[in-house]
Amino acid sequence: MPTASSTRSATSATCKTADGIDLRSEDITIRDVLGDLIAVLDAEGIEQVTVYGSSYGSYLAGAFGTLHPNRVSGMILDSPMLDAQSRYETARELNRLYWHGTASTAEHASRVRDLVEQGAIPVGDAGFPIQLLHESGGPELVARMLTLLEKGKGARVWSWLNRLGASDVMETRPFLMEFDLVARSAFTELGYGLPHDPTLGPLRSDESFVGLADRFPPFEGDPVDTREALEGFRWPMLVLSGDRDIRTPRTVAEHVIAHAPNAALVPIEQHGHSALDTVQHLAINAIRHFANTPGTSPVPGAAKLTAQRSMIARMISFRLALAKVLPKAAS
Repeated sequence: MPTASSTRSATSATCKTADGIDLRSEDITIRDVLGDLIAVLDAEGIEQVTVYGSSYGSYLAGAFGTLHPNRVSGMILDSPMLDAQSRYETARELNRLYWHGTASTAEHASRVRDLVEQGAIPVGDAGFPIQLLHESGGPELVARMLTLLEKGKGARVWSWLNRLGASDVMETRPFLMEFDLVARSAFTELGYGLPHDPTLGPLRSDESFVGLADRFPPFEGDPVDTREALEGFRWPMLVLSGDRDIRTPRTVAEHVIAHAPNAALVPIEQHGHSALDTVQHLAINAIRHFANTPGTSPVPGAAKLTAQRSMIARMISFRLALAKVLPKAAS
């Protein structure tokens, strides 16, 4: 997330100013990013745009609309988050499904509690694997993992799933995921290090962030109040939400729909988090639907999307199938 005056070398993950000076993480803030967007539009002579934001980007999209409403002609929010408080919705949904249990997951929750009580899995690192399994294949995929663990198998798969969560903050992938550049903003402005609310339940999926929180200034508050601004979002909006999304649960999308006057929900079946990241064709389909919708408001229910099986879901299924046939020590 470089500032408006910065450039980037194609061979380096370091963000530099036009003078070649390395930017520090404290130089990169939410408002800097929004300044970049305005600078690009001004440079290109573009008065209004349809803004697409996914996950963290949905907060940027909402903040852009809050501060620059006259530059927005429409908006697509994909797996929306509204503010730092949205992170508690993640823990609430994770525990609702797999600790307390629902009509469809009560047995799964009981099995998770038993495995924790038996010491087969530490409750502290159970959240992310369960979240990823659910988003990739729903309760059925979670059940396959639990069955392996109950048989004393699948330890390597479980460890691999946890490493996938840590990789988001430990690995730098230029132009795709550069947490080193945005970490300060994540913790100080977006509340990534906020303490867990134990009243929701013991499961949490943000352990990979917890160990880093003390390296950055504490949360200072949301830089832009997008939640309160929703009623002023008069432009047409589509809100994409996967039926398996735990990271930004359907409750957040429903809040957007309830408060933004021209917003319509686009539910995505058999899908977890962020179409833009995992099933790009769905993101393109949503854009096409939005562009082809007549009038000033999208039509609720006009778009019905179903996700194809993602690459990560295929990888997880393969690893689970392999662990099932391998001896305990090798699985």
